[in-house]
Amino acid sequence: MIGNDGKPMTKGGIRDAVAVYNTESRGSKEFAVIPRALVTILDNLVVGKTTYVKCSDGQLQVNRRKDKTIAIS
Repeated sequence: MIGNDGKPMTKGGIRDAVAVYNTESRGSKEFAVIPRALVTILDNLVVGKTTYVKCSDGQLQVNRRKDKTIAIS
């Protein structure tokens, strides 16, 4: 995953972005910092489905819970 600054994101950066995705409204300044590609991936996740997001230090397993939030494993 490439961040807004053009550099690869780390696992910690992706975890922080998902935390903002779960808690902030779409119009907030914090939400605007999340890379558009990551928002697209997270928006298209269906409940119970899992996907993997690559980052500079490996990959993260991301899935959507029944309560519509995103979980990282």
